[in-house]
Amino acid sequence: MYITVSRPADDGRAGPGELRLAAVAQRTGIDRREFRPHDHDYFRDLYGTFGLTADREGLAAGRVSFTDLVAAVLPDLNGHGDRFDLAVMASAAPDAEPGFPMCFLDSAVPDAGLVFGVADLGLVGVFTALWLAENRSRLDARRILVFALDQASVLHSEPVPAHLRVAEDAVTVLVLDADAAHRVETAQPQPVPPDQVPACWSALLAGEQPATVTALAGPGLVAACGDRLAASTVAVPAGRPASGIWSVLAAEWDGWRRTGRRVLLADYDPELGMFAHCAITVEPGPAEPGADGAHVADSEEQEKLP
Repeated sequence: MYITVSRPADDGRAGPGELRLAAVAQRTGIDRREFRPHDHDYFRDLYGTFGLTADREGLAAGRVSFTDLVAAVLPDLNGHGDRFDLAVMASAAPDAEPGFPMCFLDSAVPDAGLVFGVADLGLVGVFTALWLAENRSRLDARRILVFALDQASVLHSEPVPAHLRVAEDAVTVLVLDADAAHRVETAQPQPVPPDQVPACWSALLAGEQPATVTALAGPGLVAACGDRLAASTVAVPAGRPASGIWSVLAAEWDGWRRTGRRVLLADYDPELGMFAHCAITVEPGPAEPGADGAHVADSEEQEKLP
């Protein structure tokens, strides 16, 4: 293993030094493709190595791979998908086919930069990607794409932890650009014992002005807080562990851009014992056409949105 550290500029802040959100897009409802014959052989051999059996019904149901999700959402980036300095893929469930989908961007984007993936971090994966993106922005990255990917194919019969079960193939993309108006404040996810999670969330809310903030709690945070979840909080349902909370941001993006809004997002991964949060200040201005896709919050939760 080689560990490298970029040399900072004289002032220690070569890049813009903070994240700015330019656009949010999402895609759902993508048609599944059949697995190829050699995919069946691959997964039978793969699971057999670990004494498991590939699920025939799962294989027969087909899949929407991470590459399919990335390809589907790129046209919805409203001109922001032509170049990037850094692109990060964050996922909570494994891909439905072998390979690394981010390599696809090299041929799909005219000016593609560095790409990497964040995995095995459950419900805090995208928060971690944003925290890493902010660190990279302090060097030289001016445009960063963060892909939150959920694919629902399960190709084995072993139990899947409830908080990581994917009910819908979906992708949400955050376009971060140094020239954008909307500030993103990130924090490194921190270990927090389960009984202290409600207090952490309450402390974050206490630092905000209730009338001007929309608080979004991911499913792990909702479960950890139970009846201690503030009534003003929008509870994002389970089923999209990587993209769910961010899809609410995507669905409300155009409206919040017209009126301006402060958005506080947080989640808690019970298996890792990690609490993560970020805040986005959406400045009022002319709205751009939104991306296609379904809002994950149900009608009752929608009523809580200002």
